Amino acid sequence: FAPLLAPYDPNDQMEIRTPGGVKQPPTWKHWLGTDGLGRDILSRLIYGSRVSVEVGIVAVLISLVIGLFFGALAGYFGGWGDSVIMRSADIFFAFPTVLGAIAIMTVLGPGLINVFIAIGVLGWATIARIFRGSILSVKENEYVEAARAMGASNARIIWKHIMPNSIQPIIVYATMGVGGAILAEAWLAFLCLGQQLPTPS
Repeated sequence: FAPLLAPYDPNDQMEIRTPGGVKQPPTWKHWLGTDGLGRDILSRLIYGSRVSVEVGIVAVLISLVIGLFFGALAGYFGGWGDSVIMRSADIFFAFPTVLGAIAIMTVLGPGLINVFIAIGVLGWATIARIFRGSILSVKENEYVEAARAMGASNARIIWKHIMPNSIQPIIVYATMGVGGAILAEAWLAFLCLGQQLPTPS
């Protein structure tokens, strides 16, 4: 609803032609003042929130898809696959998120799609570890054994019986992860690696 809520165009340098129009303090005309180019800060804040929410949701969805897949493989099947996946997750834990995102963005280049990828790829390890722990506590329950005895496939057991009973911690973590992804996008934008100007974020 940004076009309905924002009082001005976020890129319109309307006040730059007015004496003293740049970097105005809050007034009745500009509730949060204007920036150094004479643009209304409130309008830019409203439009920029769309980008931030989009980054938060899409990046967490990417992390969820990767993390749930590898967490399900590691928790349900175990064995050497579990060891490989969890050691890979440890490698992702070893790198600071800031440096990892900067490295990925340096390779891929600036842009919103690449921000989705960078933040999403770096967030899967925690989700995989949480989901693996949930599966380990659920997969030995009686209803899972009954489904296995009735000949249900592994994919059906994971999707129909284990996933609904072990997804609750993931929902909580993903909800909190949206805020973390928004903060990550903010510092990538500060380093000129996120959404490119003049689009506000």
